[in-house]
Amino acid sequence: MLALLVGFVAVTFGPALVGRGMLLDTGWLHAMMPYAADGPIPQGTLWCRGDTWDYYLPGVENIVEGVRHGSWVTWAPYEVGGAPLASLPNHAVLSPVSWSYWVMPMWLAPAWVKLTELVLVLAGMVLFLGRLGVRRSIALVAGLVFFTSGFMMMWTNWPHTKVACLVPLLLWALDRAVHERGARDLAAVGLVVAAMLLGGFPAVTMFALTLGAIYVVVRALMLRDLRRTLVAGGIAAGGVALGAALSAVQVLPFALNMSALGIEHRTPNEVKPASLVLTTVAPDAYGTCVDGLWAGEDNPIESIAFIGVAALVLVLCALVVRMPGGRRPSAPALLAVVLAAVVWLLWIGGLPLELLQKLPGYSSNSFGRANSIFGFLCAVLAGIGLERLLQRAELSPATDREGRRMSPRMVVALVALLVAVGAAAYFLYAAYAYIDGAERPVPDVAEKLRVPALLLVVSLLAVAATLLLRGRWRLLGPLVLALAVLAQSTMFAREVLPLTDRDDFYPVTPAHEFLQEHLGEERYGASAWEHTGVADHYRLRTPTGHEFTSPEWKSLIAAVSPNAQLSPTYSDFPALVPSPGRLPVLDQLSVRYWVTQPLEVIGAVVPTPVPAAQRRPLTVQPGRDARCQVPQGKLRGIELTVPGGLKPRAGVPTIVRVSAGSGAEQITSERAVTRPLKRGAKVRVAVPDHHFTSGPVPVTVSFDGKRKPVRLAGRADGSAICDPVRPQQGDGLRVVHTSAGAVVYERASALPRVRWAGTSEVVADGPTRVRRLTQGVAPGTVLLDDDSTPAVSGSTAEVDVRRDEAEKISAEVTADGDGYLVVADSIARPGWSATVDGRPVDLVSGNHAFAAVPVPEGTHTVTLTYQAPGLRTSAWVSLLAALVTLGLLIVPRVVGRRLGSRRVDPS
Repeated sequence: MLALLVGFVAVTFGPALVGRGMLLDTGWLHAMMPYAADGPIPQGTLWCRGDTWDYYLPGVENIVEGVRHGSWVTWAPYEVGGAPLASLPNHAVLSPVSWSYWVMPMWLAPAWVKLTELVLVLAGMVLFLGRLGVRRSIALVAGLVFFTSGFMMMWTNWPHTKVACLVPLLLWALDRAVHERGARDLAAVGLVVAAMLLGGFPAVTMFALTLGAIYVVVRALMLRDLRRTLVAGGIAAGGVALGAALSAVQVLPFALNMSALGIEHRTPNEVKPASLVLTTVAPDAYGTCVDGLWAGEDNPIESIAFIGVAALVLVLCALVVRMPGGRRPSAPALLAVVLAAVVWLLWIGGLPLELLQKLPGYSSNSFGRANSIFGFLCAVLAGIGLERLLQRAELSPATDREGRRMSPRMVVALVALLVAVGAAAYFLYAAYAYIDGAERPVPDVAEKLRVPALLLVVSLLAVAATLLLRGRWRLLGPLVLALAVLAQSTMFAREVLPLTDRDDFYPVTPAHEFLQEHLGEERYGASAWEHTGVADHYRLRTPTGHEFTSPEWKSLIAAVSPNAQLSPTYSDFPALVPSPGRLPVLDQLSVRYWVTQPLEVIGAVVPTPVPAAQRRPLTVQPGRDARCQVPQGKLRGIELTVPGGLKPRAGVPTIVRVSAGSGAEQITSERAVTRPLKRGAKVRVAVPDHHFTSGPVPVTVSFDGKRKPVRLAGRADGSAICDPVRPQQGDGLRVVHTSAGAVVYERASALPRVRWAGTSEVVADGPTRVRRLTQGVAPGTVLLDDDSTPAVSGSTAEVDVRRDEAEKISAEVTADGDGYLVVADSIARPGWSATVDGRPVDLVSGNHAFAAVPVPEGTHTVTLTYQAPGLRTSAWVSLLAALVTLGLLIVPRVVGRRLGSRRVDPS
């Protein structure tokens, strides 16, 4: 089994362990510009796995690099005005599963995280199933079933699997707490629970602890001794409390932050469609979202619940195959009952789910994440089922004949078999009904069911051979079942685990280089360009992004564009935001640059009049140029007409290159065309804003990446027809950078992020404040929520920003009157404080979503600092809990040695 597991790793994510590719879906960056200019999304990319690379990994990078430079970075300043960082467990950097992030390059670490998850799953299964009488080789099979379950595969690189991989160890520790009831067992429970809580996804921890509580209560009651039952329960509960204390350093700040944002109460998702049960045996029945293919009813990451045909047959064997010698272990029955309840709550729902979701914790989390518990329970029962089959195969013929006599247990097994068949029929009918009535066709379902059907036949034959054959031939049955598990698990893992080219690890494009060089500590806004969640990686500030966002900040994003994408954790501007240079809210947000896709050239086209008699199609051969002229004047872009359309080669964008002017006035630009253009389409190519004072202006156009000629609208003299794109009067924009994947505009009216407001005005109503900001307020005016701080009017000041870091902002202000230092960040929240010349002052809300510090006349040093709420207290709690844990592990061992030495006979 160990050899087979090594082979499994080698053919699934093994190449990423040695740097031949990455276990990261950054290939999906190519869905948008500027990355699409280098080519389309690579084949085999799972399109639906986005958060992993646009939220989690950039955050991990910030934390790890901060520590390497001597700082524990608790605030991320780049997206949505800033958000807490290392004080929260969201990025799981303190989870033991994340060790590789601290010692390896970021592109390599995810593969080793996955290997760590596999090792922990296997170790936990061996330990837990060993306590249930299952041999190690079979426990390894069960570990593979859990590791390749739908939850563990589809949620790869999320914190979810960093938590779920510890579930087997949790059950092992709790089983020891019930039966051993020692101090070290309490410590073991505490360490596992702490690792789960630090794993960054509390919902999975909650489901695992619910399973653990049920397991502890039932197993403790079966001790049939009140004192031992109470001690067992106390140790288990004490271990959970110890785990909470060990992880308090991040868990307490997390709870305080969620409360401050007002999002601790979220509506949980409804029951999963019953048709999705088909994914337990055929994970790709509706697609897997690889290459964007998915025809199911729900999010595929949440929906695919793969276990495997052979594994489910083994689960059934755990319920219906009798153990030799008439033994009746209680654990399989308990786990089977819990599994049945989980299946009901996941895919049937009804009143039980409604009642459950009224409980604390369950009222704000989707029960769909209990897929982790479903996979674990199936894996454990599959291991027990394989163990029972192997024990039956090892029996002598005489003993086996005795075991075949009818008994009440066999009647129960028959009932369980009938119930399982009935449930399968119900779910299969639900799948058939969905496929038959789906709005869009579900492709190749019959073909995708062939392999599961074949594996079902093979698995049933293997079970029959084990129960019916004689001699050592029966041992082939368990072996075939183990191989069937391995085969289907490997096929599924190969399909959904990423293996991305290292060149796609957040490529630094020319547009990123420009912004990194010129943006400073101001912001850029993007119109359907890039995934702004990756701004953390490039260390660029942007008003949108992928972070928990305050309601006030979201209202400003919505004021920029009503069509902006907004959720509690994600925001983005849509394409074609009208008049981005004349939006006062963008000024307030300190958006100095506006970035668009290369096709979005903001300006007015001035058509070149060409009589019909002089028009002739112009064919541009590969490697050749086309020439045209435009009148003198302000130029922002060139527009061409392609009468025959333009179709890029498969996987190779067509690069349209433009050169305008000559000599010292020559400007060049390019644009990537990634999608086919229809006949008669217009092709706009932006150029850096330039005012040509003499004309006509010569223009040269070429097409790179084409093997076939391109037809342009042309003149009888053999030149092309090109129209100038002029900036509109007073649009507030200037093109300062163009490249194949981006156009960067500078916004003339953007306000500094740290600025002076010499006039204040109280506007108590939030919607009114937003409306005023949308209409525009004077640059030196701040709108306050209330009159708790002094009113000011008409002062001016010089502001010299001395320090502008993640957790500390310091500026020297020289003012001719009282006023406010405004910081256009989302920092008017718990944890941030302000001082003027070292004396604490109020930090108040200004301009709805920003922070303002009252500053008196004169020269003063204003400093704003961040200390994560609850961090100091929780750090002391975690330190104390660590000392207690150390004592629980060491003291019993030391005492035991001393007692043992006293009992030694001196003679």
